[in-house]
Amino acid sequence: MAGERPVCALTTLDDELYVATCGSLVVDVFDVVTFRLGRRLTVPGVHRSLLLDVVSSGFSYVTDMTSCRRHRCLYAADGCAGVVRRLDAASGRQVTEWTVEGGARPAGLSVTGAFNVVVACSDSVLERVYTPLGCPVCVVDVHRPALVGLTHAVQLDCGSFAVIGVTETTDRVACVCRANDDADSAQLIDSRGGGFATHVASVRCTAGSHVWLAERGGTSPGVRLVQVPAASQRSADLPTVPVRQPDKICWDQSARRLYVVDDGHVKVFRIRMKRDSCSDIAFM
Repeated sequence: MAGERPVCALTTLDDELYVATCGSLVVDVFDVVTFRLGRRLTVPGVHRSLLLDVVSSGFSYVTDMTSCRRHRCLYAADGCAGVVRRLDAASGRQVTEWTVEGGARPAGLSVTGAFNVVVACSDSVLERVYTPLGCPVCVVDVHRPALVGLTHAVQLDCGSFAVIGVTETTDRVACVCRANDDADSAQLIDSRGGGFATHVASVRCTAGSHVWLAERGGTSPGVRLVQVPAASQRSADLPTVPVRQPDKICWDQSARRLYVVDDGHVKVFRIRMKRDSCSDIAFM
């Protein structure tokens, strides 16, 4: 899948793929079987003058998206305005929006198993969780040396969070932290080939918590399956999707599809997984 503008965010809901591109308020909606464009949604709430400023500066208006199957909605992070917008998935109508505390800029979104919204901000090490209406649920302080901000976070089956953070030297690291345990430091997820993490997606498996971890740069860029925390040497044998410049990713558990934004374009990988067992997995 390719377009004139590079893709900056994507998510799936049922049999549709929602794609946002840099500097645009339009979300393209594709059928996931035919990958034909079915309709377009317009993200509300920004003036044209601001949009022109965003386009000219090279930044995205929508910094990330996620979806909720219970409430049939999308969540879009507006990094410029510092707000999260909830949109009806069918019509694109805005249901609600809320401002992130302290004026922090949301960079990454995900939805928990309880259908709350996890917000990671590029200028804060506080990971924030909200209800679907934007009411604060909890704040997780991600303790890690030299960490100055967060770009994405997802909750694992065990209740911990897999987090991608930005350091003082602008490096990105992936780590695992526990909620309600401020005294504990986040456990680092080792990078492969000297690259840096860009995005993460939780995977339901029968044997422990796993994530898809996108990494770029270094000698081994790609999206790899990681057990967190790593239980044994067997974790090193889990598969990697070989892409060059992975950015945002989206995992559709029910359809066994992995969507990867690679060098600005969306690539789709079908995954063979036997009964949610990460020990028996292959690409198709």
